[in-house]
Amino acid sequence: MLYGMPFLMAMVVTMAWMPVFARVAHHWGVVDRPGARKVHAAPIPRIGGIAMVIGVMVAALIVIPLEPRDSCFLLAAAVLACFGVLDDRFDLDYRVKLIGQLLAVLIVAIAGGTQIQSITLDERIWLPQWVSLPLTVVFLVGITNAINLADGLDGLAGGTTFLCLGAVAMLAHSSGQLVSAALAMAFAGAVLGFLRFNTFPATVFMGDAGSQVLGFAVGVLSLRATQSSDSAVSAALPVLLLALPILDTLSVMVQRVSEGRSPFSADKNHIHHKLLQFGFDHHEAVMVIYAIQADLFLMAYWLRFESDLTIISVVTIFFIASLVILQTATRRGWRFRQGSAAGSDSPLSRFLAKMRQPEYLPRWSYGAVAVSVGVYASLILARAASFGGDIQILLLALLAVTVILLAVLRAKPLNIIEKATLYVTTAVLVYLDSAVLPEHHMFAALGWAAVLVAGGGTAMRLRLSPDRRFVLTPLDLIVLFVALVVPSLQSSLALPHGSAAGIAKLVILFYALEVLLSRVSLGVVWLRLATATVLLGLTLRPLIPL
Repeated sequence: MLYGMPFLMAMVVTMAWMPVFARVAHHWGVVDRPGARKVHAAPIPRIGGIAMVIGVMVAALIVIPLEPRDSCFLLAAAVLACFGVLDDRFDLDYRVKLIGQLLAVLIVAIAGGTQIQSITLDERIWLPQWVSLPLTVVFLVGITNAINLADGLDGLAGGTTFLCLGAVAMLAHSSGQLVSAALAMAFAGAVLGFLRFNTFPATVFMGDAGSQVLGFAVGVLSLRATQSSDSAVSAALPVLLLALPILDTLSVMVQRVSEGRSPFSADKNHIHHKLLQFGFDHHEAVMVIYAIQADLFLMAYWLRFESDLTIISVVTIFFIASLVILQTATRRGWRFRQGSAAGSDSPLSRFLAKMRQPEYLPRWSYGAVAVSVGVYASLILARAASFGGDIQILLLALLAVTVILLAVLRAKPLNIIEKATLYVTTAVLVYLDSAVLPEHHMFAALGWAAVLVAGGGTAMRLRLSPDRRFVLTPLDLIVLFVALVVPSLQSSLALPHGSAAGIAKLVILFYALEVLLSRVSLGVVWLRLATATVLLGLTLRPLIPL
């Protein structure tokens, strides 16, 4: 099974529903209001979870061949989402939330048959039912709450679960759990669509409906990837993948109990709160946690065939090291930045402040994006082979539209048709890339280098821009085109020769185009000419011998 279609479809549906729900969130009363524990100063809609659940459901029901246990899993996720929406609206008591979590867990554990059935020492040891079922309930309820409690900064819970879902998809695929891998990719696509609106400063929150469903999904799918009878990977890998939220939840609850408070009481003792206290800004705190989660991802990959004892030992070392570092930093009053006048006058601080000026690094990052996208298109033009008549007709139509609008509009702003043409042309370039460049290692390496430079320039541009929020663009409709058309160019559900690489390039280049279009008024004629040149080159390429 190929996984590009569920990923892209879930992402597209999520992005399409997000602005719709955001407009009605205040009318429904589903908003997150500022408070003592909150880092935002204005009410924010918390409806991202609803959009993500819809995105996953649409992708699962349309493109994934579901089995009975998959239907149980989706039903349980829907039950959990309903309780989450009620909590977002009415702020339910934690005991009512626990009832919803237990109901969802029992559906997948009993009706769906997803349980912790074995552990791996020197060999796999199967557990009796009276141990398996309670252990499964504790694990899934714990993970559901751990992700829920970790949702404290813009992009935090979404980014960490996105990495976890990617790892789960990899493990499920290697274990032959193809439907589980496809479902993990669908959830990952929905999260990516949500993150577009949740990057700091966020315009939408996922709410409990999102954080609980994501935690539940990661837990269930990780069990399915590691607990099948023919799986060669360690059964303890889910604990390693989710070590950071588990550590955060356990440490906070232990501290609350030690202070004579309820373990479910609210405070600002989570790891992300401590990073803010150490002087990291919002963006930096999230990036630190992303980096830690990425390291756990890599360790899970390297240790996937080790025994459960080895993995639990690694997790224990991680717990101890993390707690020692946090406690030492707290007691010594360590700060990432002091905010003093002396610090602001240091040569490094002055250099960074100067680079943030519009005439320096922001302009260079924009130029890097433009040049790297042009280099990528040139590489495809240089090596593209012959392709089918359908693509030729599409290219001719795009070229005709571009030439006509270039002649008519000249220096006028780009319209939605031209922006759509840019995104479709980029999608065709990525398709040709996957079909051609892998046969030429040097061109493949140069192609990846150009894409990564475009991604780095995009990230830098967004980081240094006064307003780093994405705005609604034709990207929403074009991603739908890519999700439905590009994967079927050769009668498959994903890009040929590695759907994951193709999806990564599409996402990076689409956001790079969005950055270019944000300042397109500076060179609209040149952009039209460049688009026409690329389309003309692609149209004529089959007529030129390699």
